[in-house]
Amino acid sequence: MRIWLVPDPESPNGDDAFCREIARGAVARGHVAVISPTISGALPGDLVLVNRFQSEPLRLARAAGCKTAIRFIDSYPGADAEALNEVRGLTLAADRVLVPNLHLATLVKSWGANGQVRQVPYAYDKIPAQAIAMVTVRASRSSFPVVCCSSFDRAALPGLETLVLAVSRLRLGCHLFLIGEGPGELALKERVRQLAITDKVSFLGKLPHQKTLEYIRASKAYIDPCGLEGFPTMGLYALAEGCPVIAAKAGALTELIQDRVNGMMFNHGSPASLCEAIVTLWSVRGLSLRLIEEGIRTISNHSWEHTVQAVFEALEDL
Repeated sequence: MRIWLVPDPESPNGDDAFCREIARGAVARGHVAVISPTISGALPGDLVLVNRFQSEPLRLARAAGCKTAIRFIDSYPGADAEALNEVRGLTLAADRVLVPNLHLATLVKSWGANGQVRQVPYAYDKIPAQAIAMVTVRASRSSFPVVCCSSFDRAALPGLETLVLAVSRLRLGCHLFLIGEGPGELALKERVRQLAITDKVSFLGKLPHQKTLEYIRASKAYIDPCGLEGFPTMGLYALAEGCPVIAAKAGALTELIQDRVNGMMFNHGSPASLCEAIVTLWSVRGLSLRLIEEGIRTISNHSWEHTVQAVFEALEDL
């Protein structure tokens, strides 16, 4: 089988680890795989596998008569009707839809893509520790720094409101670092001002992937108050970096995090429940270390070996 791999243009550091590992694994299974961000000219192969939804290569592959597969990792919260219709249409037209969890499998099947859907584990391409310089958070004068990464859009604002309300109620030395950008940023900054916690919240903007991991590693907890990711990649990164995760009981987070086993969970939309989780992590002796240890075990289930095998098992019968 000749496989044309279209990498994700948003891959950290410009290196699409998924396409790279699939290309490496192809030879052992008797296939040929080529990585290219564009499809043009002659028929590119027997199958075009697109990492993350991209409309243009999917359309071109269909026009060339190739079978198509999509690695689908987004749930598109807050997307407008036109954009969502395009995603649904091209996804349903694909011969295979590879999803990393039950949450996305249920979503795509609800669109009608029952026979095409296959679950493939999400592997984590960890950056070598020596390539990352540790950041400090001394400027915050905080004994309990926490970090959150999110798009500041309409879908995320309710969860971010829960987060800043929780921070405003805490009496321990907590400082929140918010990484991200979006149309709701000004409104969120105004809400932080109204709550009189500007000294407890730092808006860092959108950061490079490595710098984001530096902040995660330097924090006492990574908090996801929204549960909007199709697959909670940032939560997985936090576990890998030895940072306990505090997650809302929402979306795909419930598949990754087990309360007080490999992280802490709180009731979605409840500042009081989030406060309780933060205070518990801060006050219970040895809890953080136990969560970190179990988080590393969780990461061991997200190996490239398992992912590559599952991908080819899902594609070879095409």
